[in-house]
Order: sequence, then C-alpha cells, then structure tokens
Amino acid sequence: RNIFITTIILIVIGCLISFIATPSIAIKYDLEPYYFVKKHLFFTPFTLFFIFFISLFSKLGIKRFFLFIFFISFLLILYSFFFTGIEVKGATRWVYFFGYSFQPSEFLKVSFVIICAWIFSSKNKFKLINNQIFSFILYLFVSSLILSQPDFSMFVIISSIYFGQLFISGLKWKWVIACSIFFSFFSFASYFFLSNVKIRIDNFFYSSGDNYQISKSLQAIKEGGLFGKGGGMGTVKDNLPDAHTDFIFSVIAEEFGTIGCLFIIFFFIYLILSIYKRVKNEKYLFIILSVSGLAIQLGSQIFVNIGSTIGLIPTTGTTLPFISYGGSSMISMALNIGVILSLTRVNYKDNIAS
Repeated sequence: RNIFITTIILIVIGCLISFIATPSIAIKYDLEPYYFVKKHLFFTPFTLFFIFFISLFSKLGIKRFFLFIFFISFLLILYSFFFTGIEVKGATRWVYFFGYSFQPSEFLKVSFVIICAWIFSSKNKFKLINNQIFSFILYLFVSSLILSQPDFSMFVIISSIYFGQLFISGLKWKWVIACSIFFSFFSFASYFFLSNVKIRIDNFFYSSGDNYQISKSLQAIKEGGLFGKGGGMGTVKDNLPDAHTDFIFSVIAEEFGTIGCLFIIFFFIYLILSIYKRVKNEKYLFIILSVSGLAIQLGSQIFVNIGSTIGLIPTTGTTLPFISYGGSSMISMALNIGVILSLTRVNYKDNIAS
C-alpha cells in the first residue's frame, strides 16, 4: 500500500510541476503554452493503467510478458538503427510511430531486470551453460546495444542493476574482477570512441567546451534559494535546454526552492525504502532479485538525474522518474512499479508459480 500511495503522490507532483512550470518552456519551442502539459496528462492514465495491469500478473506471467517485451524492444532498437530512428544530439535512441516518438531502451531496461532475475534463480536449468556466464553474455549483449545508440547513462544504470543482482545472488570474487574489468574497459572505450561521452566528461573534469547547460542549471538552483521564486515564476528555465525533461529538478529548485527539492527527494527515498522493506523477508530468489533490481534501477535513475543537475556527475540524458516530461519514461516506470506490486503482494497463491 505504501509503495502504491507514494507512487501516486509522485505522479500527481509530476502533473502539477508540468502544469505550473512548462507553459513558458513550450512557448520557447514555438509551441502552444500547454503542449507539454497535455502530453504529460495524456500519458498519465496509461501510466496508471500499466501499474494496475502488471500488478495483477502472476510470477509466471511476469516472466513471459517481459521476455516478450525484451524481444520487441530489441527489434525496435534495431529498427531505430536501420530505418526511421530519430537522431537527437548525436544519439539514435528514438523510434516514431503514429505521431509519437518513444525510446525502446526504456522498456529493454525493465525487461533486462526480470530476465536476469529469472536466469539467476533458475537453479541451473540452462544445461549447456553456467547461469552466471549466460547472464554475463546477456549483459554484454545489452550493454553493446545500448552503447551503440549511444546512451552511456543507460549503460551505467543497467550495469548497476546487473552488478547488484549478481551480488545478491551470491557473487564470487572471480565475477567481481571480471565485471570490474569489463565495466572499466567499456567506460574507457566509450570515452575514446563516443564523441558525445568524451565531450561531456571533458566538460565535467576540465571545464572545456560548452558548459552552458550545467551553468544555467546551477544558476536556477542558486536563484531558487531556500523557498523558491514561486510556481511559474522561474526565468532561468526559459534559457535552459531540456528544462522540462532532463533538468526538471533545476526548474523545481528555482520555483520551489531547496524545500521543494527535499520534499520530492523524501518521497523518492521513502518509496525505495518501502520497496526493500517489502522484499527483505521474501523467500523466493526470483522475487528478491527482480524487486531489488527494479529498486536499484529506480534509485540509480534518480541519482543520475539529480547528480547531473547539481553538477555532481557529467550531464546525461536521464529523466527524473514520474516527474520529468516523457511518455517512454513514465510507462517504463509504470512497468517497474507494477512488477514490484505484483511480486510483493501478500496471499497471492499464483505469485509463487514458476
């Protein structure tokens, strides 16, 4: 109940922030004032629907559904590479259907959590290959796919999920070393071969190149002070790129101050702690790994978004769950919470079906 109520509160906050803060941003993009508000509200019922819909699934249903989602997401990512993918800031992460664009990797991310949990908890049912090796091959495949877009922040989040699940499932030192080497190799390779990653890291460490976005973000936070300028009264957001998506936290800081930011962070922390409280006494490994992995995904995404906004880490293209504008992100997080509600439900006999 606490998980569901907290999620609804965050969704409502996201809608209010969109209504109050985004009209002037829409005008900046030569759109009608409530363009982003309407789009955000359009996806809100779908978000609630998927939370309820997925929460009704059995454990077996969760496995089958997300195996299907994994393959569909994979095919859509390939589609974005070779057909009508939309390039944004040097990255091809989006596909376009029926007037709407969405990011397939958002759904690949959630399904990856479920499939890894399934592999780790399968008790060596994969006869031809060790479970950990099989999971590592899957991780290698997904990481390569994500970095080819390129999407380094997504790679970091997926790596955090995989290492967390690997640790919870019973990590051996050889896997610690192997995963550390792999992650380091791909990180260094990304720096040298992916220009947008190199630019952002150089900007962060050496203050070279264009730091306009982060400087405006920090200016918004500074001008907001403790209590903020008031809803809709922010001005820095009008000159801050991606203010309604990746840098929505800066908008909140300017208009609602440090108090408003802490208020939202409190609900995020409470949500994550509630999730871990629900799963701490769970006996079934698949449920433990799935729920823990999804909590790690949620926490990593929050950290990456807020961390880049306040200049703690290099800027990324990561949204703030349930708060930022973006249909793909909202539906992806709805799937996340729906699975958590399904697998932590009490006295649901189908939930232990394998």
